[in-house]
Amino acid sequence: MSLTQFNLNTWVIFRREVIRFTRQPGRIMAAIGTTALLWLLLGSGFARSLSPEIAPETTTSFGAWLLPGMMTLVAVFSAIFSSLSTIEDRQSGWLQAVLVSPVSLLSIATGRSLGGGLVAFLQSGILLAGLPLLGMATSLSSVLLGLVVLGFTSIAMSGLGLAFAWHCRSASSFHSIMNLVFMPMWLLSGSVFPISGASRWLEIVAWCNPLTWCTTALRSSLAGAPEWNMVGLTVAVAVVSVTIASAAVSRR
Repeated sequence: MSLTQFNLNTWVIFRREVIRFTRQPGRIMAAIGTTALLWLLLGSGFARSLSPEIAPETTTSFGAWLLPGMMTLVAVFSAIFSSLSTIEDRQSGWLQAVLVSPVSLLSIATGRSLGGGLVAFLQSGILLAGLPLLGMATSLSSVLLGLVVLGFTSIAMSGLGLAFAWHCRSASSFHSIMNLVFMPMWLLSGSVFPISGASRWLEIVAWCNPLTWCTTALRSSLAGAPEWNMVGLTVAVAVVSVTIASAAVSRR
């Protein structure tokens, strides 16, 4: 298959993912509304009870410190919803039709990963509107770098979700994977509680979590002091996730 045909196939699948997202307002509200509610409760309602724990380590409010974690949570939720659509496509027969068509399997994996990643990126990016409300002095370059990191994080979660969903035959089985993999990944990413305050063994486990690298890269970028090693690891996680998704799709 030529590169032009590959790009065309990828674009068609990518466009389908985006159009499906725009036609599901409930999906948009579920991802953003749930995350915004958690941010409001944790960043405002429980801020005083949690701020003494982070006060020695940060000069910002707990709400500002929590914001990047909420953005990664949106990426996780979006990956879950996008992955469920893969199972729905299999049950409706659309996926089988694509598999027997001349479309390359790599195009399917790339298109769905990028489409799901864009959807997650758009949803997560909305939370950046909360920066002025928190009084964070963030430069334009910091915001742009944060958006780049967020984009790669979204692609990483979308690719990983596709890889798991491809091997699940029902939505109930994927929900089990969600509870076993995605939510622990987010809880151990330092999104809510500082990793340095955890037990030593749990701190080691947390730093082995790829989502920890993404969250740390996003938080440091928005703060104007990017940790470039974490940014590089975030890019690597996105590439590896799409590669894993491609390998999963190649196994019919």
